[in-house]
Amino acid sequence: MKIVILSQPFDTVTPPIQNSIGIWTYEVARRLGADCDMTIVARRLRGMPAQMEIDGIRFELLKCAPARAWSMASHLWSRVWPRSPLVAQSLYAFDYLAQAIRTIRRLSPDVVHIQNFPQYVPAIRRAAPQAAIVLHMHCDWLAELDRNAMKQALAATDLAVGCSEHVVAAARARFAEMDTNFAVLPNGAPANQDVTAVARIPGKVLFVGRVSSEKGIHTLIEAWQSVVAACPEARLEIVGPSATLPREFLIDLSTDRDVRDLARFYRGGSAYLGSYDAALRAMIAPAIAPTISFAGTQPYKKLVERYAEASLVVNPSLSESFGMSLIEALSNGTPVVATRVGGMTEIMEATGGGVLVEKNDPNALAAQIIGLLGDPARAAKLGRRGAARVADLYAWEKIAQSTRNLYDKAIATHSSRLGKRNRSFAQRLALNEVNTEPVSSPHSQLTASPTRRI
Repeated sequence: MKIVILSQPFDTVTPPIQNSIGIWTYEVARRLGADCDMTIVARRLRGMPAQMEIDGIRFELLKCAPARAWSMASHLWSRVWPRSPLVAQSLYAFDYLAQAIRTIRRLSPDVVHIQNFPQYVPAIRRAAPQAAIVLHMHCDWLAELDRNAMKQALAATDLAVGCSEHVVAAARARFAEMDTNFAVLPNGAPANQDVTAVARIPGKVLFVGRVSSEKGIHTLIEAWQSVVAACPEARLEIVGPSATLPREFLIDLSTDRDVRDLARFYRGGSAYLGSYDAALRAMIAPAIAPTISFAGTQPYKKLVERYAEASLVVNPSLSESFGMSLIEALSNGTPVVATRVGGMTEIMEATGGGVLVEKNDPNALAAQIIGLLGDPARAAKLGRRGAARVADLYAWEKIAQSTRNLYDKAIATHSSRLGKRNRSFAQRLALNEVNTEPVSSPHSQLTASPTRRI
């Protein structure tokens, strides 16, 4: 089976530095490499060759306009069409899409797996009519972007999968009249077998993710004053790139009041003109400044060490389609405190590896952090329970096998659709032949032209 995974135009997929969707793509592809002919199409970073192979995966890396240029173009576009962002248009990063289409035509795959960009699906369908298309959503765009455009994308899709039931349910409800096949395909994590011997740093609290307003780090910093007052040994480490999400990707699309209120962090109306990182640092009182550190971007493998040494992982997001840091933490036996948002609720209910609080509530967040830091035995019990459930539900090997099964389902669906189209065409052809026979009449022998067959 020949598979092409088409990354988002701004994904970083090759190790050691990867974003969350890049991690999913790489970890699943390398596990399927023994059974499938895998090619990942992604953006080429500076100094990289156009083609390379890592862990049995072929990479086709495309040289494109800088992501910053598209961010600026998106900002200008949103001033005119605020409810129809540039990122939702097929012309977004058109240089990337054009090269991807040429690559897909050359490779002639059985399956094209498109990460998170439904607006690319119709063009990919025209370029690869014989391939099954899997659209993999890691956000709520199917439920948020222009309905007609999303409907066209789903009509050209053989299987639409979401990283959580939260994502799938919203899309299924919006397009209930369509016969689209939907499935849940979650993110994964390493399955560590023994978490009992991990040496943790007492009082160490970890946040992992993009330093961006929808992640709610400002709520965590508001809560931190109370945490330090109750637990003077507590230390907070914020791990992740300072990469504020453009507001037109989420905030301007959301109907959630708390999410829309995050516009206050966007100076000049766009993330690239302001700095959420700077806003966070300005919030930190001098008295607690020594207890907070910003570690920046870390290689995926290094994150494991940080998860393992932490007493607690906190995710205070206001919007979260899945919550990858939760299962990564739990795979290391580290309990979590998370907000009752999106896919994180599903993870916590499935694993029992921590506690949930309401979003945008610093007092509730502080109370749960203090409670777990003050009761290490309870925290350890939650962590062990979570580790066992993550191994059962979210181990990369299981996610890879689920992906392989869904490829088979997509191929079967596409074959069925092609068969129906061929039968429909044959029926129309037969009907056309019957209807184009000359009508018998007293004058037919004189006026009828030869029958035209198509």
